[in-house]
Amino acid sequence: MSYKFSKEELKQLLIDYNEIALKEAKIEVPKQACIWDETLRDGEQSPTVYLTLDEKIHLTKMMDEIGVKLIAVGFPAVSESEKNIVKTIIKEECKNATILSIARPRKDDIDACIEADAEEIVVFMPVSPIFMKTLKLTEQDQLDRIKEAIHYAKDNGLKVNWVSEDGTRAEYNHLKNVFSTAIEAGAERIVIGDTVGVLTPHSTTYLIRRLREEVIEPLKKKVYMAIHTHNDFGLAVANTITGVIEGCEYPHTCINGYGERAGNAALEEVAVILERLGIETNIKLDKLPELSEVCEKYFCKPLSQYKPIVGDYAFSHESGLHIAAILAHPLTYEPMNPKTVGRRRKFYLGKFSGTKSIIHALQNKIKVLDLDIPEEIIRKIVNEVKIKHETTSKEDLRKSFDIIKEELKKITKGVSDRDFFEIVNKYAQPYIPEGHPVKPKDQKAAKDLYP
Repeated sequence: MSYKFSKEELKQLLIDYNEIALKEAKIEVPKQACIWDETLRDGEQSPTVYLTLDEKIHLTKMMDEIGVKLIAVGFPAVSESEKNIVKTIIKEECKNATILSIARPRKDDIDACIEADAEEIVVFMPVSPIFMKTLKLTEQDQLDRIKEAIHYAKDNGLKVNWVSEDGTRAEYNHLKNVFSTAIEAGAERIVIGDTVGVLTPHSTTYLIRRLREEVIEPLKKKVYMAIHTHNDFGLAVANTITGVIEGCEYPHTCINGYGERAGNAALEEVAVILERLGIETNIKLDKLPELSEVCEKYFCKPLSQYKPIVGDYAFSHESGLHIAAILAHPLTYEPMNPKTVGRRRKFYLGKFSGTKSIIHALQNKIKVLDLDIPEEIIRKIVNEVKIKHETTSKEDLRKSFDIIKEELKKITKGVSDRDFFEIVNKYAQPYIPEGHPVKPKDQKAAKDLYP
């Protein structure tokens, strides 16, 4: 299909303030960023989600094939089952990605990683004042534990990454000392964790730039920085991109933005934006929709139709004005070619459709290119389409909506209060004295406590 504007004209017609801003600020962005994915670890912590071993292996292989560099797959110290899952995934021997297991700065946690055959681990600890008070640790206690744990891991042949959990609420001098201690002990990458998603792009710039200038740049050896963000205020992707621009070459992501509470930075969004900024990720962008769809199925967490990149409506249009402009050239109302990310453009007919929409539909839906349809007939078709859309029963739509909402509750309910009470009652009854209010005399009374 031929368009109204040539490539040369588009260069003059599309102003790129992303490029202008970076150039005027004299910021040298990294040439490359390596995706570090947390879907199988942090993503699985989404409420009510659990993945089978086969599902974890499949997602690992898919991420490996599309170019993800690091994949965190689990926490071996949690249980024997989790340790075996991590061990099994490691045995799959990815072609491109490195498999990571995680541990607290404790000998038994690190031993569990070793028993899972891990070659590279992630050691983490919350370093903010509120967590230190909760854990009853002083700043020096933390520094000592970090040094001891990393030395122990290194002595056992492990590569180590250090994560400062809740680092974005930590006192700066302590955060700086934590990172310096981790690096001196042998950590090859350091990760700043925005654990409750409180940063903005402005504060991300401030914090990462200061850490880079005061901790990383004075070093005589190469140590990489990474950033782990949460989406509590809808800024996970923005903060991650900002972190990369400031020097975090290993952005943490989760497929579809899954994760605890409001989720994490979405892999597909982070990868596409970085590529648009000229930062190479080695991600096969056209494979992202398939990865997203498989993950959505395994998580049983339906995506919004408005989800960027992979949502049903991401490259869809109904407005007649928009469609007319897109037919002149897609970049009028689309920031990129859908084919870049394995998608296709869709036109919808409805209330906002215009003559251009109908003509396009006639040409593409019913293949009447050789017919000369009078303009007045086109107008009648346009009006009929609008009327058909506007007279669609809202009552029927709401019924469908209510059914969908109820079905969603079924797949996200987790363990109910009643289920929990029955499990507790099954095992705890022998230890509850007669006459205690939580020891009903009959089964019906027990169920009535949690109807």
